Amino acid sequence: MDSTSTKSDVASEKQQPSLAGTEYKKTGYSLFVWLSDDKLECRCSYVPRSQGVMMTRDELRGYLAQAGVKEGVDDAAVDDFAIKAASGRELSMVLLASGLAPVAGVDGWISYSATPSITVNSSGGEENTSIDMHNVQTFINVLPNDEIGRIVPPEPGSAGRSITGQVIPPKAGKALNLKIGKNIRADDGGALLIATAAGRVSVSSGEISVEEEYIVSGDVNFRIGSIVFNGFVEIRGDVLDEFNISATKGIRVTGNVGICNLVSEGDITFCGMDGQGRGTVTCGGTIRSQFIHNCVIECTGDVIAEVEIHNSTIKTLGRIIINRGAVSGGTYEALGGIEAKKIGSPASVKTTLAVGVDYHDAAELERLFAELEKNQAQLAQAKSLQEIEELRAVKATLADSILAIRNKVDERSNPKINVKGMLYDNTLLSIGSISEVVKEQKDGPTSIIENTIEGGLRYLSMTSLDVKASDIELAFIRELKR
Repeated sequence: MDSTSTKSDVASEKQQPSLAGTEYKKTGYSLFVWLSDDKLECRCSYVPRSQGVMMTRDELRGYLAQAGVKEGVDDAAVDDFAIKAASGRELSMVLLASGLAPVAGVDGWISYSATPSITVNSSGGEENTSIDMHNVQTFINVLPNDEIGRIVPPEPGSAGRSITGQVIPPKAGKALNLKIGKNIRADDGGALLIATAAGRVSVSSGEISVEEEYIVSGDVNFRIGSIVFNGFVEIRGDVLDEFNISATKGIRVTGNVGICNLVSEGDITFCGMDGQGRGTVTCGGTIRSQFIHNCVIECTGDVIAEVEIHNSTIKTLGRIIINRGAVSGGTYEALGGIEAKKIGSPASVKTTLAVGVDYHDAAELERLFAELEKNQAQLAQAKSLQEIEELRAVKATLADSILAIRNKVDERSNPKINVKGMLYDNTLLSIGSISEVVKEQKDGPTSIIENTIEGGLRYLSMTSLDVKASDIELAFIRELKR
């Protein structure tokens, strides 16, 4: 080829720093051929002269070959470049050849089988989406023997090829450097991760584990979101309105709880709660607090408030105990009895207390009595002997069901109310089979139980709720027989 070639490190303003260039000169033009450092691109610039002949297509291909370009030549781009060069046009950094870049390997990772317990909730159509930002929790809950996920091995990637014909090896993926922490076992050669305890999956500092406690250092708010957790939750702050907590092993809140729903199979402890008529607590253990206002509560164990309980609906299979203050306003059902310094209020706010009966049974009795009343009305309007017989059979079944519930013996039952200070009027006491409204206030301390001998209620010197009303009444019966 009738040309001279010289190496040049001088670049135009359009030259890319990662390209190394070679200049080819002839009388009628100068051609710059630039190869990228990684040999994946070839770009050319063309400067025509006022005298001499223009560059041909074959000359261009020859220059590319001299520069070491063997593969990846774009024939259409070469033809277009040669035509424009022959027409005397100046060209700059036109891509004429491309190599195949290597594809890096994929690092090892965890493919989770379990999914987050809560995702951001949305409702409505695509054009009108409402997002509940109270629900932003994304951690993964697991139970014992749940499959957490698999460790996926790294992938090698695929090699590339340069425009000079050289193979470019890929960057290999790295194996996942992960330590197996507590409450997880690795099966299937270490690839399969299985939970050995209930809790949340935590990955921290290169270690994966199942944590049985979830601790929030401050308030539960929009930053934290509502919590659903297979373990124990501790909140070192307040729980703000509309944020709910569900934890299988228990809940402890250092501060106060707003209009929220708390649910746990274990104990629940908080400073105070004002549910404003909408807050609820469902507890499989014992509830401990300073105060409870305007809440709806169902509890398997005791409900203990240090200061007061106001205007709430509480049903428990344990005891309701207020150590220093009053229970006033609302409805309270406790299988194991109720104790407070004050019951009712000086303003005669209606307060209803029922003790000694499983609240599930009380609801069923209410339903059965309603059915019995309906049956009685139907009997009064019966028009045939057959209809009367059928209704009487239903009545007998209802009566048997009522009797079965009333004769049911529960070791936790203690139909007893302890008043340490004052019992106010307009308080309805349901103790055993007796229901009475207190007409005038009474001073304590006193224990109130059913008088099974004479009917009505007995007001006695106060004894602990650990002393069963049935044992006290049995002592009266024995004394009567002497």
